[in-house]
Amino acid sequence: MRPLPVKIFAEEIFKPTVSQGLLNGLIIFLAICAILFFGREILIPIIFAIFLTILLGPCVRALQKLRLPKTASILVVVIVTFSFLFGITAIVATTLTNLAGQLPQYEKNLRDKAHSLQYATSGGTTVEKAANVLKDLSAELQQPSPDKPVELAAQKPIPVELRSSSLGPLDPIFSVVSVLIHPLTQLGIVILMVVLFLFNKEDLRSRLIRLAGTSDLNRTTEALDEAGERLMKMFTAQIFVNATTGVFVGIALALLGIPGAILWGVLTFILRFIPYIGSMMASILPVIIAASIGEGWTLALITAGILSGIEIIVGQILEPLFIGKMTGLSPVAIVASAAFWTALWGPIGLILATPLTIGLLVVGRNIESLNFLEVLLGSEPVLTPIHALYQRLLAADVVEAAELAEVHLSENRLDVFLTDVAVPSLLLANSDRESGLLSAERQTSVVNTFSEMLDELIDDSANSNENLATLVLIAPPGVLNFAATLAYSAFLTVKKVPHGMLPQDAIAPGTVHQIDMERLKSICFCYLVSPSQARHNYAVRRLTGLSQDTKVISVAWSKGATGLDLQSPASVISILPVNHNPVDPIAEGGLPIPPISKVA
Repeated sequence: MRPLPVKIFAEEIFKPTVSQGLLNGLIIFLAICAILFFGREILIPIIFAIFLTILLGPCVRALQKLRLPKTASILVVVIVTFSFLFGITAIVATTLTNLAGQLPQYEKNLRDKAHSLQYATSGGTTVEKAANVLKDLSAELQQPSPDKPVELAAQKPIPVELRSSSLGPLDPIFSVVSVLIHPLTQLGIVILMVVLFLFNKEDLRSRLIRLAGTSDLNRTTEALDEAGERLMKMFTAQIFVNATTGVFVGIALALLGIPGAILWGVLTFILRFIPYIGSMMASILPVIIAASIGEGWTLALITAGILSGIEIIVGQILEPLFIGKMTGLSPVAIVASAAFWTALWGPIGLILATPLTIGLLVVGRNIESLNFLEVLLGSEPVLTPIHALYQRLLAADVVEAAELAEVHLSENRLDVFLTDVAVPSLLLANSDRESGLLSAERQTSVVNTFSEMLDELIDDSANSNENLATLVLIAPPGVLNFAATLAYSAFLTVKKVPHGMLPQDAIAPGTVHQIDMERLKSICFCYLVSPSQARHNYAVRRLTGLSQDTKVISVAWSKGATGLDLQSPASVISILPVNHNPVDPIAEGGLPIPPISKVA
């Protein structure tokens, strides 16, 4: 008695299901989110320190090339960098203090504008009525309840709270310190980590490589270099663009006479590091100040227009020029990452969203098990042109299918698109047909969309001598063969070869006798996949039996597993006539060919 196939049963029982793998991935994702959320007090300073290290690393190397010792180079770079940051902070604080002292002068003007804006809207009286109702309700609630005697309300004990005032005059100082102690502590940790990372950068890199594994040092080195280079370029370009924008804003506001022009320029430089909303946040306060100092709304509107114009110029010219596709992230990934990191880490997460997502993109590009990150976050096309076109044909989207050929059209390489993209997409459809995945109705829909796409790409006047042609294309049975013949017709049109095309049922029983074979010189069968010997001989016999003088040519875009080894359509071009001069219909005996654009 033969033993039972225990191995087969074991594989079926213990093989993990797809749903189980999805559940495991979801649990891991939630665990990572929990670690990021609850460990943000530790992780945020580390991330800031890593990014500053990447930004300051080239400066340290530049000083070392000038024969300055490593320790001195690191200290000089760190001291200069943080002194610059502290200087900007001092300028902002001083300007804010001076501006706060000037605001009472503009209070009346700002109140008048607020009232005028209130009455300019339709809800001015409604707002006042609502405010009066709330005041009456508040006064009513403060009155004692009628069912309780006033004497009892008066006898209610009054709570007494004792406060210690031992600090005396130092109380304001301690209150300020208590507010600033946390951010100052975080800043001190960041400075310390930056110094340590710069001193031990090579050692940390080696440890990261060891953690990633030494089996593929080439890929690990490429990943680290790509991440550092991409982040460095992005930080440098962003600092340059933001600084340029801040200078423009400061000069424009100074020329308009807006108080604190330097402050608004500096705030523009800082806030533009926050994606999407940073520019708007930097523009609100200058417009409010302009409204408070101006007699009317003219100055505020001019200020808003200038700031909007500067932002449009920067967003449409400077950022695409200096940043462009440097991040490698898709627009959807940038928005989604901003929402994700903001939900986890708040405003700090919004600032760090783009650099962190770039790091995830580089990791996904270089680690096979995490390639899904590159697919989700990257800006590069995830489908090849062939698969993208086939997907558009399946969706019956003629417009996007034609748009895929725009690059080839702009370079006058439509023939390359037909041979390298269009026909291979039909081969994918044929593969699905052989696998039983593409029904007859879907095949017809694909071919109709393919035909309409060619109508969009090929100018009708390009083959003006179609009705005078002595070469005729005939599609063998099958809708995909008809599409292959359409592609060959488009290919001949691009090559300026005069030809015509008969309906796909031209060689069907009972119709082949309608073809005037005596007036034709060449007939071409165009297959998508080469047929068997029997099918090919049957089609050729139906035509050659009517005229021995007509030349029958058979071509195939691809060789089938059991098919004939036919010529490729491109190789037959050399033996076909080229349309250099107009054809005389009387001398050449041209055959009128009806236009074909749809599957019969």
